[in-house]
Amino acid sequence: MKGEIIRWLSGSVEVELSTLGAELQFVSVDGGKNLLWSKNDIHWNRVAPHLFPIVGRLKGDQYHFRGDVFSMRQHGFARDRVFDVVEKGPASIRLRLRWDADTFSLYPFEFQYDVVYRVEKRFLWVEYEVRNLGDSNLLYSVGGHPGFAIEGELHGYELRFEQDFVADRWLIDGGYYSGETTLMDVKGVMALDEKLFEQDAIVFRNPPFDRVSLYEKGGEKCLDFVCSDWDAVGFWTKPGAPFFCIEPWWGWADAWLDSGDFTKKSGLHQLVAGGCGFHRYGLGIMD
Repeated sequence: MKGEIIRWLSGSVEVELSTLGAELQFVSVDGGKNLLWSKNDIHWNRVAPHLFPIVGRLKGDQYHFRGDVFSMRQHGFARDRVFDVVEKGPASIRLRLRWDADTFSLYPFEFQYDVVYRVEKRFLWVEYEVRNLGDSNLLYSVGGHPGFAIEGELHGYELRFEQDFVADRWLIDGGYYSGETTLMDVKGVMALDEKLFEQDAIVFRNPPFDRVSLYEKGGEKCLDFVCSDWDAVGFWTKPGAPFFCIEPWWGWADAWLDSGDFTKKSGLHQLVAGGCGFHRYGLGIMD
């Protein structure tokens, strides 16, 4: 399945995105270099996918709901579906995915899922709107997975936070949460190194911060990343890869002890009939 590439300029922010998955391909501020990495299938076959209707992996890549068993791949199906462009203006562009017979065979809910890109000054906001078009409650998770460009070795970069914090890192084993955590004490700066990711992503649930900035170590700021209401955040990369991911999540993967019952899955959001869920994160260069 292929999508159309859309080029969009709003103020000082230039964007390229694909209708396949509504996925960002390029973001530049003030005519500068691309904040996102340039996809190379050797390392990863995505740039900045959107995760819906699950985040992470289901145990055994399946779940059961109301007596039926459904299969779904990691991070859900939205990233592999073509979205419709329903609005395009000088300050925002809206792409939409609606349920159909194919999605219903994987996810038995009637939904409308909008991805909206909105520019404010030198900042690009990525907004998710999930609507329940059905007659019963809808369960979902949603999230982002943008990969940002780095040059050279990962240890040449660091994350900077606005305050010190102590938080549990949720440990991953084989794509699932092991149920164990380890305490991380961050004194305003997290020096990056590939050893940090030998046990997969660094995941904090209920992050005690709403802004993080990626810097070249001892050098210039690469970007600011803002999210005020995330349920979790993941920091992730691959050995030798020219990207670093900052992932805002409203939900998370299964744990080894999870039963597979979708109604009891941890991290899901619930919408009543006619209800709408709204989530957003922002990236760019803050003054």
